[in-house]
Amino acid sequence: MIGEPPKSIIHPTDLSFASQDAFAHALRIAVATQGDLHLVHIAEPAEDDPDDWNRFPHVREMLARWRMIEPGASRQEAAEKLGVKFIKASIESQSPVQGVAAYVHRHLCDLMVLMTHSRSGLERWLEDSVAEETVRETHMPALFLREDHKGFVDRDTGKLSLNTVLMPVEASVPPLDAFRHVADFAHALNPAADVMLLHVGEELPIFDGLLPHIELRQGPVIETILAYAGEIGADLIAMPTQGRRGLLDALRGTTTERVLHEAPCPVYAIPAK
Repeated sequence: MIGEPPKSIIHPTDLSFASQDAFAHALRIAVATQGDLHLVHIAEPAEDDPDDWNRFPHVREMLARWRMIEPGASRQEAAEKLGVKFIKASIESQSPVQGVAAYVHRHLCDLMVLMTHSRSGLERWLEDSVAEETVRETHMPALFLREDHKGFVDRDTGKLSLNTVLMPVEASVPPLDAFRHVADFAHALNPAADVMLLHVGEELPIFDGLLPHIELRQGPVIETILAYAGEIGADLIAMPTQGRRGLLDALRGTTTERVLHEAPCPVYAIPAK
């Protein structure tokens, strides 16, 4: 949803230890926004395993480690204390894209949190662009963490370090609604967070609506975005998108894919309204 922080977060999980950082981000965001957290595992019918339930991320164990609930607290006690609803679901589907998309639409999820890595359990997600195709199919905001990113949530303590967000803007993707959404998301986690805007080009386009200062830089788009992110110490890069015509266009080899693969921090893809 544009213009307000997410209230229904979905984290598709492959049940691996490598996805723990993405789980920690999904959980911490849900706590900060007092929303619903959906932990969803998609399995092909032949892959269904009763032990999968025991391998789901342990919500209360992590919350207790963060000292947000008492050790041994019940699910109901944790939910009542934090104002968060926790849902775990295992779904059989031949298509991960359709399985997640159907769940998202059925439960009105408004943020997807994904771990991207290419040599372990989520390999099929990357090789077939399943994660990206799911984001396109659902047309919803998505937070991508690479396997080598620790991100802005400390997995051991739950501490947040989201201080600076970089949002590149361009003329073909109206930025105002995306900026409002990104600002609301960032400020829900840290009221003092800065959202800094960047345009790469010869001159600054004219945008509708009131926006804060937009930094103007010249040079190759990818390299300039990444260099400026490093310069300001960005904790998150937010990329406004407009489906197949925006920065998330056909993610193989495009701007957002390269930023996602090379960024020093997590990447947040936010569809333009």
